[in-house]
Amino acid sequence: MKIALISFEYPPDTAYGGIATYAQQAATMLVQRGHQVEVFAGSRSRTSTDIEASVTIHRIQVKQKIDFIRAVVPMFLERHRTVRFDVMEGPEYGADAAAIAQAVPTLPLVVKLHTPRELIAVYEGRPNVLGQVRTRLGALKRGIHPLRDLERIHTLEADEVAAPSWALGKDLMQRWGLDPEKVHQFPLPFTPNPSLLEIPVKTSTKRITFIGRLDIKKGVTDLAEAIPAVLAQVPGARFRFIGRNGLSPSPSQDMQQFLTHRLAPYIEAVEFTGQVPAANIPNYLADTDICIFPSRWESFGLVCLEAMAAGRGVIGSRAGGMAEIITSGEVGRLVPPERPDTIAAAILELLHNPELRQQLGCQARQQVLIEYSSDRIGQLQEASYERAIATRQKSSPRPCRLLL
Repeated sequence: MKIALISFEYPPDTAYGGIATYAQQAATMLVQRGHQVEVFAGSRSRTSTDIEASVTIHRIQVKQKIDFIRAVVPMFLERHRTVRFDVMEGPEYGADAAAIAQAVPTLPLVVKLHTPRELIAVYEGRPNVLGQVRTRLGALKRGIHPLRDLERIHTLEADEVAAPSWALGKDLMQRWGLDPEKVHQFPLPFTPNPSLLEIPVKTSTKRITFIGRLDIKKGVTDLAEAIPAVLAQVPGARFRFIGRNGLSPSPSQDMQQFLTHRLAPYIEAVEFTGQVPAANIPNYLADTDICIFPSRWESFGLVCLEAMAAGRGVIGSRAGGMAEIITSGEVGRLVPPERPDTIAAAILELLHNPELRQQLGCQARQQVLIEYSSDRIGQLQEASYERAIATRQKSSPRPCRLLL
């Protein structure tokens, strides 16, 4: 197949989070399976076309993410006239492929779910009113729908909606009225960095590591409340927060400032690294006994898979897709969201029982290699594209409902 991946986020220029990681892993997997893949991505600094690991990457320079929706269209149309893509895919978050779908209404469209803005706002715990107003005004200034509306409409117009977890797919079927016949669930591809698999399972650092954006949705405030209880029983424990700074419950403080103030009596046991390059993550995991991801909501959890591949003791959240990764107590532990006492108890269980933690790490590593192999996920992703193509062949061209 000739596949176009539309994703503003793509390493290294716009490697902001899970969408970028997914897009790169998917493109690499599909090329290795014999498909022609071209990625149309954003950049803050350049417009270029490069080939990386047999993947053709077109980067479009824009000042803001919202500008990418329209700016990508001319380059895509030029390539489509030459290549004649069989199918295209884009995320629901940001509706990156919305204008292309409108410009080429006969091209089969797969919308990949990650987590839309509407759902993020629900689980942030406190709406970012100023950010919402700025986003809405920016959209109106450009003559397009506010992004939340655009994400929903764009997803409704898809020929296939690919959900990385049933938790996310079912939520949006109810919230947005998605056609259940078009929603299919299969995991994101995950090919572990070989260095993750080389990390010894038997470590003894008493370090607990969180990886992710420092915001309310990721559960970092709940983790912070659990830290004093852990240190009371294991004074030598150390906590590390890895990730980009975000909003806190206090309008006057970012999240790192908020956590630093909240944990002032225990700050010698806490480290904030900020965002680190993906290539450095294995080094941090090698220095970690336990990884904790206490999200109030998570659509999937690629960082959870990284920690499992590294053979760490993993504690994840029951809320959302992570519960579909940690499917039993034999590969990790699950905790309910917003329960610092349960978070502390799970951490202490693994600190007090190193042999159990190491056993969980071994079994987690094996599960990742079996359940998330590129052969298994590749077949599921190809079937998704084939369904979209078949649906589009039986359907009339998409109506021009989006104000773009």
